[in-house]
Amino acid sequence: MSVLKRFHTLKAILVFFTTLVGLVVWSLPDIAGRPPAERTASTSAVTTAAGTAAGTAARPPGFGRAGKLVFGLGPSLDSDSTSPVADQLGMFTTWYNSPNDFGFLTNWSKDLIPQVYAGGRAIHLVVWLGGAGQVATVQTKYGPACGRDYPLSSSFLSDTRRLAQIFGREAGGPPLYVTLFTELQTYPCKANTWAANQEVTNYYLKLKDQYVAAMGIFHSLAPNARISLGWGGWQARWDDPAKGGGKSLIGHFDDVLRQSDFQSFQAMDSKNNVDDIRNMTQILGKYGPVMVAHYKPDDGSAGTWANDLQAVFTDDYIRQVTGAGLFAFSLMDSKHLTASTESLQLVQNAAARYGTRTG
Repeated sequence: MSVLKRFHTLKAILVFFTTLVGLVVWSLPDIAGRPPAERTASTSAVTTAAGTAAGTAARPPGFGRAGKLVFGLGPSLDSDSTSPVADQLGMFTTWYNSPNDFGFLTNWSKDLIPQVYAGGRAIHLVVWLGGAGQVATVQTKYGPACGRDYPLSSSFLSDTRRLAQIFGREAGGPPLYVTLFTELQTYPCKANTWAANQEVTNYYLKLKDQYVAAMGIFHSLAPNARISLGWGGWQARWDDPAKGGGKSLIGHFDDVLRQSDFQSFQAMDSKNNVDDIRNMTQILGKYGPVMVAHYKPDDGSAGTWANDLQAVFTDDYIRQVTGAGLFAFSLMDSKHLTASTESLQLVQNAAARYGTRTG
């Protein structure tokens, strides 16, 4: 049984009993006489309790099994299938950036998506909304929140239903891994810090609500879905506990991280990503299995790409990060694979030595 499946077996049992008790309580009028539909805060508390119980449970044997990774490649299902390393990949990574993508995604649902699953591969959907909608101040139950408006909107949740219907399949087949809100730290008006100001705090609070709601939609409509929150890999480089910046920002998402099926971060520094990958895996690994959702130096540097992967794809490094919880690693695109024979051989050798089809 795979790492992720064992993790979910224990998690499902704990969540079932906690949720059952919560539903009984939720169905009764509260002391103020509010009907269940108006008690969103109470429902959230029940869900958080279930996630916390599951997240703090002892890791099952084999969690972080040393030496194996599910290799993935982006940026889209059609290009993934023609990559020179396609046969060695355990998952194909594709992106959703805005509602404009539904045109080709709907077409894919008829042929390409079923073909990927039929080939025994997982699909990894990266949801990046840093360019969607407008930067604006929106009203939330927490007060005014400043940042990208689309991730906080009801329209996003409606679109999440469409995504779940397009990509979802029955449980038991290849999984649908979803990295929601990748680079989430950049969505508010001021990045990387929980308490940069009250409008930023309110934004993050509402974003957490949206994440939980979207996770519920995927679990309901796409039984094969596994959901994670997507971090920018730079967050572990510093710490500002007083304002919730750096590493301390992650702690403010502790409740939703414990509810997640796995954890995600990107690694895209233009100079060096070796320490970011190790450090973010160690931080997020306490919540469950971890994925490098998209790797590529942001400036496209071939030197950084080669130096990073020559350091990462070694027995000692792979043993460290898989032992800390890393189970999957997705390259952002094929640019460097097609640019040189040496780069292609580096990834092919790594996939042959460390690759697996199951998470």
